[in-house]
Amino acid sequence: MPENSRESIAVVGGGITGVAASIELAKSQRFQVTLLEKETRLGGLSSSYRWQDTVCDRFYHVILPTDACLLEFLRDLGLESQLFWKRTRSGFYGDRGLTSFASAVDFLRFPYLSFFQKIRLGLGIFRSSSIKDLSAVDGLTAPEWLNRMFGPKVYAQFWEPLLLTKFGGAEKRLSASLVGAIIKRLYAARGSADKQERMGHVHGGYQKIWNAARHRLCQLDVTVRARTPVIHASIHAADNEKNRLSLTTSSGTEYYDKLLFTIPTPEILKTMPQNAHPFRNETARVEYIGVICVLLILRRSLSPYYVINLLDRELPFTGIIESTNVIPPEETGGRHLIYLPKYLTSGDPLHNLDDDDIVRLFLEKLKSVFPELKTGDILHKTVFRSSYTQPVQEPHRMEDPIGARTLVSNVYLANSTQILNTTLNNDAAVSVAQTAAKKIVKE
Repeated sequence: MPENSRESIAVVGGGITGVAASIELAKSQRFQVTLLEKETRLGGLSSSYRWQDTVCDRFYHVILPTDACLLEFLRDLGLESQLFWKRTRSGFYGDRGLTSFASAVDFLRFPYLSFFQKIRLGLGIFRSSSIKDLSAVDGLTAPEWLNRMFGPKVYAQFWEPLLLTKFGGAEKRLSASLVGAIIKRLYAARGSADKQERMGHVHGGYQKIWNAARHRLCQLDVTVRARTPVIHASIHAADNEKNRLSLTTSSGTEYYDKLLFTIPTPEILKTMPQNAHPFRNETARVEYIGVICVLLILRRSLSPYYVINLLDRELPFTGIIESTNVIPPEETGGRHLIYLPKYLTSGDPLHNLDDDDIVRLFLEKLKSVFPELKTGDILHKTVFRSSYTQPVQEPHRMEDPIGARTLVSNVYLANSTQILNTTLNNDAAVSVAQTAAKKIVKE
């Protein structure tokens, strides 16, 4: 299609959703695509971090064998040959110490549940993973459904402490369908005949992915503009540009035929007028969970587990993730990467602590789990924060989903508010992007 006959569309947000949507829109050859990102580089929550010669992801990420949309995205970037899979192990930590939870034998030896509670847990996980239509339980809260499915003792000793750490104070308001979907997703990671977890990684991490994405965007003639925050978005057509939308960016006022927001909803609302209008009314109801994540770069490994789930409610972080139990240590110069995340609601007092206090608190508690960890083992430590990580999916959300097409003509939405029945992950983010792009092309 000739360039002057194509419609112009601005994609706001250069995270994985914005990049995937830009690629899909450009492939249709119907649009002149401009991708606007406020930071200096692409990536959003999946962007990379460098310390000396170690390059790693700011937050921890893995790929599951069932991540069909993400795997398709990587193939389109030409990275299929750079993807590898590794069997991983999980552990649990509580008042009886650290224990493995990676095999049937580990399950039978699991010290935090009685024999009959283990049977109830195993049957409940199998039944949960077999549910085809999660809308049937969407009207229940997660605690209500988990108590019914697993029994009150298994809930109190196993599920409740996990929900407390994973959802930062919002656990009692979560939909049962969300937790059911998480169980299904993690159960699918054990899809091999021996039921061992398999997780994937692209050699070079997300830095390699973003380099490939920039090349693909260039091939498709997408204009990528970093350091370009959107300051104001007009939901009305500009007087001198009939049927066009106006954006005020750090570079001035620009006009587009269509607009796709991929940034978190609170960031979108900052660009809108304060008076009530359809877009604000449609999206302001969303509540987000944020995250504070301490990254430690160590001389040595802490454990053989990719993730250690925490049953100890006194620990200030959500889990202990050792990503170099998936990533080959040679990619990080023999150094080991430990992530200590804490998911939390906006009112959590941890938000008031500065980075030094967060590091001090997390390290003190980490040493209670690993007393052999010495100060000299820690080469580097830093803190990453995000205020808008995971929308809270409350009961009945599936009955009133937020769609790609907003109430404002030619303004579209593709962000984490549309991810139903799973925690935020890049497969779901790419799926949302592809769904929105297809809808825009069709219309």
